Amino acid sequence: MDDELGGSDLPPPLSDVVCPFCAMACDDLVVARDQAGQLRVTANGCARARTLFALPALPAHCFIRGRAASLDDALDAAAALLRNAGSPAVGGLAADTEGVSAALALAERLGAVVDHAASDSLFHGLRALQVTGAMTATFGELRNRADLFVLFGTEFDRHAPRLFDRIVHPPTALFRAAGAASGFLIGPGDGAAPEGFERLTAELIHAPAIAAALSQLVVGENPRGDRVGGIAMEDLARVATALREARFGVVGWIAATLDPAAGDVAIEAFNRLVVTANASTRCAGLPLGGKGNALGANYVCAWQYGMPLRSRLGAGPPEHDPLRYRLKSLLAEGGIDALVWLSALNGAEVPDTRTPMVVLARPGQPLPYDPEVLIPVAIPGLDHAGSIHRGDGVAALPLRRLRTATLPTAAAVLNALLDRLPASPHPALFRETAHV
Repeated sequence: MDDELGGSDLPPPLSDVVCPFCAMACDDLVVARDQAGQLRVTANGCARARTLFALPALPAHCFIRGRAASLDDALDAAAALLRNAGSPAVGGLAADTEGVSAALALAERLGAVVDHAASDSLFHGLRALQVTGAMTATFGELRNRADLFVLFGTEFDRHAPRLFDRIVHPPTALFRAAGAASGFLIGPGDGAAPEGFERLTAELIHAPAIAAALSQLVVGENPRGDRVGGIAMEDLARVATALREARFGVVGWIAATLDPAAGDVAIEAFNRLVVTANASTRCAGLPLGGKGNALGANYVCAWQYGMPLRSRLGAGPPEHDPLRYRLKSLLAEGGIDALVWLSALNGAEVPDTRTPMVVLARPGQPLPYDPEVLIPVAIPGLDHAGSIHRGDGVAALPLRRLRTATLPTAAAVLNALLDRLPASPHPALFRETAHV
């Protein structure tokens, strides 16, 4: 790859580059690089990709309490902080597979709680999955077959910027007319809807009731009342008819935009609507969002420790409790005395906490204040190769190195930190699968 990028002449643009900056993991970007190593998305990127790929690869200093330091001194200071911690945690976890794996190994050594910055949304879906199960499909199947989309939410540009370009209205499709899919947007706001779509305005706090009413209408029952969540019953009846008549319908949502207190209830209702529609036609659920490789972090934790995130590792058998080990709650209650925060990708804003913190972050990551130790790390997919998991959960996509790195990878820093800590007093039988 370096040879491809090197030389005195400008190399040709790289095609089929995977974007690591949201869960859609679009793999069709075209990226050019100038003589100075500056990257530029020249085709197929959203505004976020164009901004983050253009981040310069500048050398960056480590800091100890706001003062510049060498990497070795920063690692020594981080190890001293963590060595004396009684209730440590490793959070953020916005990184590629190898970076997450190294972070979990550190947590195992420390006996620490592990959680991702986007776990609230992730666990809405996991709790609903436990209750109702789920019928989903790959992005490719939806792109090539789906002819109707019922989408709950309004912030698709923010959480899935290329949803319409890549899946709803792709330029080509194998088993349907490209660009012919229609649908409904159900959520707050009254702006213009995309071509072929109709907007039905409602607050998302009413999403469970709306989805439940649609389930009744799909099977021919009549819900009580004239309106549900502010939407007229005759409008919901049109949505239900469209779901029944579609060859391949889709019910989509963005967990991060649902009611924070009852997002799992809404997703349960979406899952039940999908199952109901499948009695007469084909329908699939489409969960969207999941920034910072949240799904991939959960997969790594599950395959290495047999538990999802929001677990405590290394202090005996892995212990999972999605409420007790919710990191945001632990930080708010003062239940953590040392925190390692990993933010090599976007989507893991550093928490505004006075808990002593070791931050591993990509250059340009906003900081609420100077942490105890700050170590800049390389960006996966720009500065080094790796992999991330796509939001449909079926593909781990390879990330490529696009330029000469000036910073260490998160995995390298975490492994160096691990070498400075005493071995765990617990035997290794708690983790039998090798770290990737």
